[in-house]
Amino acid sequence: MANTIYFDESGNTGQDMLNEDQKVFVLASVNFNLEQQNTLTSIFDLGHEIHFKNLKNSNAGRRKILEFINHPLIVEQRVCAYVVDKEFNVAGQITNHLIETVMYNNGYDLYKNGRNIAYANWIYTFGNHIWDKVLYKKFINEFVSMIRLKSEESINIFYITAQELLEKVKEKNVLQPIVDSRKHIKEIMTSIDKYSIDVTFSTFLVLCDVWYKSLKMKLDVRFDESKQIRHYDDYLNHSIVLAAENPKLKEIGYDIRKMTYPPQINSLELIDSKNDFGVQCADLIASAIAFMYNNENGRYAPFSKLIQQSKLLDLSNFHTIWPTSDVSPEALGMTSNDGINPLDFLVDNMRDAINKQEE
Repeated sequence: MANTIYFDESGNTGQDMLNEDQKVFVLASVNFNLEQQNTLTSIFDLGHEIHFKNLKNSNAGRRKILEFINHPLIVEQRVCAYVVDKEFNVAGQITNHLIETVMYNNGYDLYKNGRNIAYANWIYTFGNHIWDKVLYKKFINEFVSMIRLKSEESINIFYITAQELLEKVKEKNVLQPIVDSRKHIKEIMTSIDKYSIDVTFSTFLVLCDVWYKSLKMKLDVRFDESKQIRHYDDYLNHSIVLAAENPKLKEIGYDIRKMTYPPQINSLELIDSKNDFGVQCADLIASAIAFMYNNENGRYAPFSKLIQQSKLLDLSNFHTIWPTSDVSPEALGMTSNDGINPLDFLVDNMRDAINKQEE
């Protein structure tokens, strides 16, 4: 198999993370060699960019999409994707940035046994089914605004709402660490930027790790032009250098969430999708999945149903950030405490890298 992996995303609404019309984000990746790409192009009329948003508007285009996602080449060895419920991701980011900071300062590692996932599910489930829904929606939207703006006003607004929500709920042990994070907020804000709660980069690293472990070789990555990926140029360039120097690899994280460090990326090219059919294939897959979730009702419901019934949804290697009802360590597959805290490792590693550059 070739080591070139093509990426594209769908459902990225930028700063409007909680957009009601696009509730799901998908990052798709494919590993089709040139011969396989030539086979897949035969489905379409060549001469222009193949794009889901154009094809979906006609019966003929929709048939071509369905033929593509049901093609024999759509298999686990060639396709891998990450599917994210964006509201649940916000609950997870509240957990990672606010609750984790409080727990860490109290000597508790929230990432062991998947407790961070449990907290995110509690926030999401209580917010949607038990707490005042209007106040909960205000709470999560103001968290997003606080991260984006990082202003004193946005911080104050968020914590006023968090306190109001805390006073109205019975599940105070879930919300209390969020309110308590106010005393750490300056520290928190210095460690994040406007893309810190965006999932493009984090899901990209996970999929790169999946492909590396599957192919057992470093990756040449082609990604449709992305502000989020370009934002992390320095980190990725540093990682590519480290990977080229062939250091001793480390597995960081816990349980089933362990990842290889440094990311085993040989090269990364951000390109215009119109010039690369591999990226267009990734777009078709990402867009089909996102479209299916975002159009379960209305005029496109029958087409969404056909996507749901396609072989694309039978693939077993898709990854998700998605709410779940059972958050026990056993159900999550996170009963072992063996591993390295990823945040501690990355902080120490980047500190060492900076010190070496200054020498």
